[in-house]
Amino acid sequence: MLVIGAGPAGMQAAMILGKRGMRRVHLVEAQDDMGGIMRWVPSLPGLGEWARLVNYRKIQIDKLKNVEFIPGKTLDAQGVKEYGAEIVIVATGGYWATDGLNGATHATIPGADASLPHILTPEQIMVEGKEAPGERVIVFDNDGYFMGVSLAEKLALEGKKVTILTPMGHIAPYMHFTLEAPNMHRKLHKLGVEIVTYHMPSKIEAGGVTAEHVYDADGHARSFEADAVVLVSQRRSNEALYRELKDVVGREALAAEGVDALYRIGDCEAPRLIADAVFSGHRLAREIDSPNPEVPLPFKRERRVPDSNELEDDLRELRERREREAVPA
Repeated sequence: MLVIGAGPAGMQAAMILGKRGMRRVHLVEAQDDMGGIMRWVPSLPGLGEWARLVNYRKIQIDKLKNVEFIPGKTLDAQGVKEYGAEIVIVATGGYWATDGLNGATHATIPGADASLPHILTPEQIMVEGKEAPGERVIVFDNDGYFMGVSLAEKLALEGKKVTILTPMGHIAPYMHFTLEAPNMHRKLHKLGVEIVTYHMPSKIEAGGVTAEHVYDADGHARSFEADAVVLVSQRRSNEALYRELKDVVGREALAAEGVDALYRIGDCEAPRLIADAVFSGHRLAREIDSPNPEVPLPFKRERRVPDSNELEDDLRELRERREREAVPA
C-alpha cells in the first residue's frame, strides 16, 4: 500500500493500516518529516500543544515494522504507476487560496493576488517567512476558526496595527464550540486588534481595502487603510496528482501497472477541520477491505430494545398516571 502525503490524514491512515496488520505500507512525504500543515500550525500563538497530533502518530508509526516512512520523496503520476503498490491513497492536503476565493461570495476578490508583496497567505507567513510590509495590516477572515485570529494575534505581538475584517457576525465563531472564544477575544482586545464584522472586501489595492456591508442594500462601501492584507479566505484541495492519476492516466492504465485501487483522503478530497481530516484517513483505513471503500459504511447505532414485560410495565404505568390525572381534585 502506498500513502502519499504524511499530513494528519496520511499519518492516521498509515498508522491504522499498520495496526490492522497490512503487510507493507509505505508513507511517502515530499518534505523531510511528517506533519503536513501541523508542522507549522503549532507555531502560532497559544497552539504549541497541538503538536501532540504529530508526535503521537510519529511514535506509533515508528513502532510498526510493517509501515515504512519515506521522507524527501516527491512522486509524480509516472512514479506512482511504477511504484509497485496495489492500493494508492493520495493525501496531499490543501492550501489557502491566493486570490481571495471565499465561501461568502463564491468568487475571488478583485486585486487579491498573493504574488504581490503586500498580500499574504497563511503559508507564506508561516512557511515561507514572507513579511507583511508597513505597520497597518488587515486580516480578512472568512474561515471562522483559529487561523485568522491566531495570525492577527501573531502580527499584533510583532507590533503591527491589526484589523480583522470578516463577513460573519462574530470573529472565529467556531471557537464558541471549542470554548476558546472568551480567551481569544480577551487577548485580541488587550493587543488592541480592531474587529470589523459584517463586511466583505470588494477590492484590494496597494494602500487599502474597500469593503461593503453584507446587509447594506444601498451598497455603501467603506475604505480601510492598510499596508498589507492577509487572506484567510478559503482553503483549496491540492488534488493535482490525484486528478492526473484518475482523469489523465485512468484506472485502466493504473490497473495494467498493478494498481488495483486509487483513493484520496483528508484535505485532498475537500478542505476540512483537522479532526475531520484525521477521521477521513481513519475511516478509509478501517474500511479498506469493505466492498466499496470509497463509500463510508453506515454508522452502527446501538439501541436497547426493551422486552415485552418492560413494555407492559411501561404501558401499565402510563394508564395509571392518566387515571390519576383524570380524577378531579
